[in-house]
Amino acid sequence: MNKNGFTLVELMVGLVISMLCMITMLMLFKQVSHISLQSNQDAEYDAQLQTGMLIVQKLIQNAGYGSGAANDIEIGTYLSRPAVFWRYVEDIDASPIVYICQGVSEQITTDNNQKVHRLIVLKKDNCGNLNAVSSGTWQHQQTIIAIRNQSDSALFQYAMSASDCRPFGIDKNNFGIRQITLTAPRQYLTGTGENIQTKVCLNNIKTA
Repeated sequence: MNKNGFTLVELMVGLVISMLCMITMLMLFKQVSHISLQSNQDAEYDAQLQTGMLIVQKLIQNAGYGSGAANDIEIGTYLSRPAVFWRYVEDIDASPIVYICQGVSEQITTDNNQKVHRLIVLKKDNCGNLNAVSSGTWQHQQTIIAIRNQSDSALFQYAMSASDCRPFGIDKNNFGIRQITLTAPRQYLTGTGENIQTKVCLNNIKTA
């Protein structure tokens, strides 16, 4: 005798198999979405680091313009975090000479239980060349980048060395006597490639 349709047991088995397939597909979709989101976040993190590096390089290269003294740039701290401070003359033809003082440091705040690291530009009013460039009262001028990272420590580090350097593409006789090394860590890498590092030749600094 031919059987028409399915028995209750067959329907139940088919239903269970269908549910298992759906659960597997949902888990796979969740995993793929998580990996895609994480990859986007990692790419954005690295892009922000590189952007911050490029902007800081451009700003720091102003140090010593119009005066050329070695004390026109200093490594120090701002609110207990690493910072670099410098001064320069915006208009070398102006009389009297007007100095501009700038700096770069980092602020760390908490937003929705996540730490946000902001690389910021600092400014100082009443800037002259008689006192140490790092002294006085500094103010937050603008934010360069903002990065989410759970570290309590500043991401960007600065080191200054005394050595002759010549920027690529600059006349061989136009060299400086100071250079700044900028370092920032990638989020997950360790060992080789863990840090992004670049050196900035301060070709405006001519005298010790």
